Amino acid sequence: MKLLGDYEAFDDEIINRLIKSLKIPLPSLQNPQSQKEILFPARIIYLVAKQMMKYGFRKEYERLFANVMMTIQERVYDFEEDDAILPGAYWLSNVHELLSFEWHDYEKLVSIIKQDLESLEYNIYCIMMKELKKRLYKMAIPAIIESQSLPGFIVKDSMSGSNRFLKTLKTKPVAPIFSMDDLLDFLNKIWEAMKSYYVEMAIIRQVVIELLKLAGITSFNDLLMRRNFNGWKRALQIYYNITRIEEWCKNHEIPEGTLQLEHLLEAVKLLQQEKRRLGDIEKIYDHYLMLSPFQIFRLISNYFPADYEEPIGPVILKYVASRAADDKKPLLLDTTPLEDPGPFEVPLPRELDPPDNYIPAWYDF
Repeated sequence: MKLLGDYEAFDDEIINRLIKSLKIPLPSLQNPQSQKEILFPARIIYLVAKQMMKYGFRKEYERLFANVMMTIQERVYDFEEDDAILPGAYWLSNVHELLSFEWHDYEKLVSIIKQDLESLEYNIYCIMMKELKKRLYKMAIPAIIESQSLPGFIVKDSMSGSNRFLKTLKTKPVAPIFSMDDLLDFLNKIWEAMKSYYVEMAIIRQVVIELLKLAGITSFNDLLMRRNFNGWKRALQIYYNITRIEEWCKNHEIPEGTLQLEHLLEAVKLLQQEKRRLGDIEKIYDHYLMLSPFQIFRLISNYFPADYEEPIGPVILKYVASRAADDKKPLLLDTTPLEDPGPFEVPLPRELDPPDNYIPAWYDF
């Protein structure tokens, strides 16, 4: 009770040491830490808040929660791009833990606080997704479109999009700034952090799907605007990169994530298919239903034949142009601002036992 009465010292303990100065435990799926070790900040705050309400410290309790929520949001704001993964996932899980506790006799008192906690959980998600999208946006085209991992099918006579201006200087092609390994490592970091910090699978799935949606749209639109990349060898390299993402999704219980790459997948399959006869073109229209006639026209008219291939004939080009003439759909897929986190629903409360006052040995409370 003496500590509760000395609010300034108490505020320093909770706000500064438990939130601001807290060293977030590193994630590990090989040596996972218990829920008690990860979620102890939420449990301490809950136990303290209940004591405050029990002894009538209502104003102090309301002020504590206001400061707690403001400080957590500020901490997540402090990090950018992939540095936001750990604080974002950690505090997202702790806030949901705090929201999940049963308040029993104090439900009326905490009803507004619970609404604020739901808003905080949404805000943390939005902040984190904005930074993750910023990072992935830089990686998607170099990793998926430009990187070449199949050694027998390297295209040496075309430059990466980010380095095409170097062609005029007659320099050697420069490797993409990000590889598929970099992109998959990025997804692995997100997965490991969220699983280690006990974030709900529904949220993990939504994060991955939203990121792959961005990667799929960005990569597909980029491919449509290039001519020297619309050849079968480049398509084979991109197809291989897509299969690596598909494999990652299957291994991480999110097989539906690959649906976000359907347009790109159909485009690279089209580029590898025969296109010499009208019958070949009809098969393309029959098989690749995600692609509009205008998009098919762009891919075929921009097809970049290999040295031993004959260019696509004028009859074929005229035919695909006629099919595209009445197509009113836009060429490029709609994009959303990087600031748009996508849909989000606060998960159902966790089923929790009454918390004890466990504090990790490394934290001196």
